[in-house]
Amino acid sequence: MNSMIWPGAVAILGSVLFLGVAGIFLLALQYRRHGRLSWRRTITTAAAALYGFGLFSYTMLPLPATRDAFCRPGVAVPQLTPGHFLNDFADVYAQVGLRGLATSFTLWQVLFNIILFMPLGILAVRWLRGNMFTGMVLGLAASLAIELTQYTGVWGLYTCAYRVADVDDLIMNTFGALLGSIIAYLPVFAFLSSPREPRAEDAPPRPVTRTRRALADFFDSSFTGAAVFVIAAGLNLVEKLGGPEVDPGLVNIWVPAVAVLFVFLLPSLAPGRATLGQRCAWIRITGGDGRGAAAWRAGLRTILGFGGITFVFQISTSINDNPDLPWLSSAVMLYAVLSALCFWLIPRARALAGVLTGTGFADRRA
Repeated sequence: MNSMIWPGAVAILGSVLFLGVAGIFLLALQYRRHGRLSWRRTITTAAAALYGFGLFSYTMLPLPATRDAFCRPGVAVPQLTPGHFLNDFADVYAQVGLRGLATSFTLWQVLFNIILFMPLGILAVRWLRGNMFTGMVLGLAASLAIELTQYTGVWGLYTCAYRVADVDDLIMNTFGALLGSIIAYLPVFAFLSSPREPRAEDAPPRPVTRTRRALADFFDSSFTGAAVFVIAAGLNLVEKLGGPEVDPGLVNIWVPAVAVLFVFLLPSLAPGRATLGQRCAWIRITGGDGRGAAAWRAGLRTILGFGGITFVFQISTSINDNPDLPWLSSAVMLYAVLSALCFWLIPRARALAGVLTGTGFADRRA
């Protein structure tokens, strides 16, 4: 694959994987900060992730196969003379003329260094709401970090530098970021600026719709799944490094229990009476009178509601393997279906747990 194309493919793959894993957390953070989701803010965040992976791919890849692969005389020698590229232009022009210079790798390498950092300047102005100075400083800082990483062999990870650290790259990258921050003021890039909104805590209360409730449940489910994965992976890593052997029962039952405890139960008992996902969506559990629910009632609602259902589904493998509990999975599935029906059919989307405990939901700012 062409050396200019495959880093782009790596960037696309990396950004897709990153957004697939971290996207839900970025959405939760966005809702928490702004009180709603914005398609422009989401698209710009995805574009920033794609650009970050692209910048890494084009400046750091491919990595050497071994630590000493480039430890040879004359390889990856730093270029510390500012403006040396002008001498290279003159040499190429003397050999092949103006037309040859226009199509030469020497010219396009310099132009690519400018083009590569123009999106950083655009994002600095439109996404970070900075100015031309902000874009230039970010370009200088990013380029300096890249050149130092190349010069030090990824900070000592490799014995010798495997790419040329070039002061002209630093100059052209910074100029590219400055140029990008200038053209960022063109109307065509206005869509990258998210709408100016008050902070979520200062916004007026809004009705708790079914969509908002479902989004909070989605946040909670994702937080729980991520916590289970991280804890289980950490325990397995400790075992592989010579630690104690991991008990399958610990992973299959107690790890989900801990995750559900910290994502669902403890936050719902704490002041505010809401799970982590509900806090991101700015909703709280209320009693029958519309005021904040008592701790025991909020905790019971969480256990009978999505928190308990999530826990049972997390340990479903252990349940299915237990011959003494052949009915439990079916019972939980039936309960989940009934709860979903109540959620869609009962006014105010109380769900079955809300009916059983006499609780509802309200905007946390009300």
